Amino acid sequence: MRLLTCHIENFGMLSDFSYDFADGYNAFVLPNGAGKSTFAAFIRVMFYGFAGETKRTELEKERKRYQPWQGGTYGGQLTFTADGKYYLLSRVFGKTAKGDSFRLQDANTLLDSTDFTEQIGQELFGINAESFMRTIYIGQAECAAFAATDSVSAKLGDQMEETEDMASYDVANKKLADAINQMSDKRSTGKLAKLEREAHVLAQELRAKTVVQEALDTVSSQLTAVKVRWNACLAGKLPEETEEKEAASPSGQELADTLQQRRNEKNEQRKYKGITGIVLGLLVIIYALLAAGKGYRMLILICGGFSMIAGACMLLGYAIGRKKRQPESKPVQPKSLSEEQQKQRASEMETLSRQILQYSRRLDELESEFDTLTEKERKLQSLNEELITLREKCDIIQKTKAFLTQAKENYGARYQEPVMDAFRRYYRMLSGEDGTAYGLTATFEMERQEQGMYRDMGYFSRGYQDMTGLCMRLAFADAMYREKKPFLILDDPFVNLDEEKIEHGKAFIREIAKEYQVIYFTCHESRA
Repeated sequence: MRLLTCHIENFGMLSDFSYDFADGYNAFVLPNGAGKSTFAAFIRVMFYGFAGETKRTELEKERKRYQPWQGGTYGGQLTFTADGKYYLLSRVFGKTAKGDSFRLQDANTLLDSTDFTEQIGQELFGINAESFMRTIYIGQAECAAFAATDSVSAKLGDQMEETEDMASYDVANKKLADAINQMSDKRSTGKLAKLEREAHVLAQELRAKTVVQEALDTVSSQLTAVKVRWNACLAGKLPEETEEKEAASPSGQELADTLQQRRNEKNEQRKYKGITGIVLGLLVIIYALLAAGKGYRMLILICGGFSMIAGACMLLGYAIGRKKRQPESKPVQPKSLSEEQQKQRASEMETLSRQILQYSRRLDELESEFDTLTEKERKLQSLNEELITLREKCDIIQKTKAFLTQAKENYGARYQEPVMDAFRRYYRMLSGEDGTAYGLTATFEMERQEQGMYRDMGYFSRGYQDMTGLCMRLAFADAMYREKKPFLILDDPFVNLDEEKIEHGKAFIREIAKEYQVIYFTCHESRA
């Protein structure tokens, strides 16, 4: 693939600018501020469109930065050849992407071509815009910053299935990492960490359940005993007699007596309810006969009748209940108590009443506390089950992420050696050294051996970083484009090199221009 001609209507500071490209080496030696970087950016934008469309600042938005200073049509044309065909690519840029226009024509017939779409850069080079900037487009500021993108890794395999898989790696890996962070028990904000803290607090609180259960049993027994003594006093027994009976009677009998007492009390309530119902019914009937209007009299009479019937049923139930218990209980004639004994009994009953109230309140508090703890126990069980499920899910995601990373490394390892061979070849041409001090990881990160160990390139001078980055980019271009070589854009990549390395660089450029069409920009004759 080669560039043939270029015409810029207006782009940044360039206006009505044309250029015819040579097959091999194309040098642009212009002073600073003459538009070298603008020209290089124009070529990239024609194939990939503007970068930084979503950025906030105007300087980061390329569309805004390269708007024509002098006004006029914003855009231009490129003619190029690919796969034996000649194309004319035209773009006009608007204020936003919606205002852009794209046209691709056959350069010979000027008929519209459908060989490529507006995504022509991706389709023609097989890599996205970011990868283009890290391989084919070698800018002065970014020369040292080489990192193999997923698109570059995919292009190494040169298979569409692998390209799609590798292009999705970053997205999938980020989603897995985010999922692990959200569930992690190592991060305070992780769901596992939160659930474990909550479960720990509940477990601590549930230690009190045994104590509450014991207190509940104790207070319940105390309340039963006090009620038995109170009933005995109510029957006319002296406190001493009650204590003797309590000592002699089994606890089962005490409970039976208490239940019988409650049944008697309920039966007495039936009597009062029955009398109340009959009296109320009579009053309603009298009112209906004497005061109610004719329209409501019958309805009120029916209501009064129902009230009397209900009262009569209550009295009937009371009579039946009383009759049933008469054979079971023998009336006990209360002993005649002296005045002193009566006072003693009254005092005892008052004390017992206060104790019954006190124990009843305490029993209500303990029952409420016990119910709360029982609910927390169920919640803890549910939390533990959720924790088990969540840990299993987190373990699966962690293993998936590890397998995905391993798969990518295995994929990269297949191309590690050919890329490294090409790197050393270019490094010898540029620096005169053999490049054996460098090593390449399976994830395509370059390191240099120094003082017995491999070290990140960030520890070395900018000159070494630029040489390494430039050679790596060309090595990847070789591996990615084995037969159909693209053009290369070099925007003054030797600016940080010393004089000796610059001389090597000149020979280096002439050598790579034998395989690639090189478009080289520099501001100084010494680097041309």
